[in-house]
Amino acid sequence: MSTKRFLAGTLVLFTVLTAVMTYPQVFRMMDGIHDPGDPLLNTWVLSWIAHQLPHAPARLFDTNMFYPERNTLAYSELLLVPGIVMAPLFWIGAAPILIYNLVFLSGFALSGVGVALLVRRLTGHNGAAILGGIVFAFAPYRIDHYAHLQLQQTQFIPLALWAFHRLLDRGTIRDGALFGALVTGQLVTCLYYGLFLIPYLMVVCGTMFIARWRVAPQRLAALATAAAIVLVATLPIARAYLSARKVVGERGIGEVAAGSATWRNYLAPSEDNALYGVVFAPFMDPERRLFPGFVAVALAVVALWPPISVPRLAYGLGLLLAFDLSLGLNGLLYGVLYEHALPFRALRIPARMGIMVSFSLAVLVGYAAARIAGWIRAPRARVAALGLIGALLLAEYASKPLKLWSAPRVPPQAYADIMRDAGGEDAPTSVLFEFPTGSLEDPVYLYYSTFHWQYLVNGYSGFSPPSYRSVFNAMQTFPDDGSIGSMREHHTRYLVVHGEFLYGARYELLAAELDRRPDLTLISRHPWQIEDKHSEISVYRVAYP
Repeated sequence: MSTKRFLAGTLVLFTVLTAVMTYPQVFRMMDGIHDPGDPLLNTWVLSWIAHQLPHAPARLFDTNMFYPERNTLAYSELLLVPGIVMAPLFWIGAAPILIYNLVFLSGFALSGVGVALLVRRLTGHNGAAILGGIVFAFAPYRIDHYAHLQLQQTQFIPLALWAFHRLLDRGTIRDGALFGALVTGQLVTCLYYGLFLIPYLMVVCGTMFIARWRVAPQRLAALATAAAIVLVATLPIARAYLSARKVVGERGIGEVAAGSATWRNYLAPSEDNALYGVVFAPFMDPERRLFPGFVAVALAVVALWPPISVPRLAYGLGLLLAFDLSLGLNGLLYGVLYEHALPFRALRIPARMGIMVSFSLAVLVGYAAARIAGWIRAPRARVAALGLIGALLLAEYASKPLKLWSAPRVPPQAYADIMRDAGGEDAPTSVLFEFPTGSLEDPVYLYYSTFHWQYLVNGYSGFSPPSYRSVFNAMQTFPDDGSIGSMREHHTRYLVVHGEFLYGARYELLAAELDRRPDLTLISRHPWQIEDKHSEISVYRVAYP
């Protein structure tokens, strides 16, 4: 079978498997997301990239949130590659949630295809390649991070290793350029995994490179090309993140310790896991559910059983490295990276290195499957054995039907009223402040902003600048003069009050008080419903002395 036919077949296979393993997501593409938090943030990131690229690409990092701060896109994951790829869909008017879900599900399918391509190159066995892809595409870790689009974007990891094997075999400058481009792709898509990939490559690729020492000098130019591409392509992004670091700081040692795994966490699947979700509940900790599956671990032992080849040894060492780094400050090496490698001080959860444990296991499962297939002479028995392994893997990874939150398909009328009052689409961009503020409400405001792109004092991300924290604190006494003054300090032109996020009689009392203020002018008031909460939204124009 040619490589093109193999890729086409595995893409179809993993697309179907993704639809099954994430049921009922494929039937809720227009509005279904895990929750109204990070999924809406990442919907906004993808939309912002598509919005900004045609207008001012040089100011890509200066988003419309946390006004008037700069480089605010660097407060969270960049998602640059999927943002660029999906931009045409935004330009033709496709729904933001639909595009989010396409990117989200593609992370599963393309990651499986990538591992399948890599394992096929290493073993020459199609069935083993597919089994390796299943391990990486559907590990329980992914379901535990169902709310995190960026943590599903792992497709560049296997492709980068595939490109390295090409480089090692052929050593051309073109292979080096491809390797560098794919590593860069991971860095600018998910910085967490891009940073984790660097030490992993140093161990895995370094082992294989040293083992091929006789041809190593002939590969140095290709490796230098790869390194140059990574450095040049990521330098502007690194500058933006370093600039943001001056404002929001870095992760403290206490945060990193809280996000460090222990060996117990490798017995914890997602609570939605159909087989083990109840049985292993005592081992579950937030953000540290790293169960890789008993079948995958058993097959890794088969792969590493002597005699062992250099590539299998290399991926075995990669497995050990990934496991140790996932332990964070409970392990041996992560503390060294935190102390001496500046980018690692921006990472809160070392346990996410568990994705590289899954990747290493996926490759080793491919080796084991190829070894098992070699032990079986009868073709039908061989197919049956590999099919049984695949069924066992999928059974361990299967989840109960996932519960999804319904995102509004259209924005509230309030924003059209703001645009009309401001002078239409050609008017200067206005600054909005939306109340109430907080991690439950601000992601929704970001999502609504994809329909109007006005500046927001509000924001939501992994970091918050001090300027927004001061506004948030001032809002505890809203709507007194101090809180209104804090809004004015951020040049707020319109105040938007969301009754759907206020409870009891809070909204009615607040609206009556705001209506009496001489420095606020009511622009509009319309009913609005989000999920099962019925209320209304009021918009006020803010006057300045």
